[in-house]
Amino acid sequence: MRSEGSTVAQFPPTSITDPIQLLVEGKDDFNFFWALLQKVGLERVQIQHYGGVDGLRGFVSAFAKMAGFSNVTAIGIVRDAEKSAGDALKSVRNALENAGLPTPRPPATVAAGHPCISVLVLPDGEKPGMLESVLGETVRSTPVADCIDQFLKCAARDGESEIKRPEKAFAHAFLATRPDPHVSVGVAAQKGYWNLDHPALDGVRSFLSDLVR
Repeated sequence: MRSEGSTVAQFPPTSITDPIQLLVEGKDDFNFFWALLQKVGLERVQIQHYGGVDGLRGFVSAFAKMAGFSNVTAIGIVRDAEKSAGDALKSVRNALENAGLPTPRPPATVAAGHPCISVLVLPDGEKPGMLESVLGETVRSTPVADCIDQFLKCAARDGESEIKRPEKAFAHAFLATRPDPHVSVGVAAQKGYWNLDHPALDGVRSFLSDLVR
């Protein structure tokens, strides 16, 4: 599933191979972003994951000291908002400041410097949520979406416990209807189960395009 000209690394990074670095939370994220980069045809981007929210500070600190970091021209950092987009952005800012790197203020801006740095807080920089929130929107207009909503309402009413993360539940319930139902949301993007051309992903695509300008 790799497109020519880009590479994928897992936490911790072992080398810097491309001038544009995309740092994402975990394996699901880099599988998804790999599929999206391939879809939009962007190259010279190395995707790395920092092992989850709690790993970002240590990852960025080590990353900024790596051989080859001086050749990096742009860094994009992606984080889920979870309960608060503001808190998520603050966490990214703290990690960057701790490493002595340029720090964006509003989430849609780019911190000028070398390298220039931009941050994407999913789903839209304002609302709480995560990658699955965006992916769920890409299939909301499909016939199966109503069935999934009814199923989740039934499960919440009759189940033994409350569904505390309904957007994640919706995404995984949708995948249960696909030909290969056990895959993760990131691998599902590589299999074409999510509509990567959907308008719900316009902001994500713009973020990636701005990285390579």
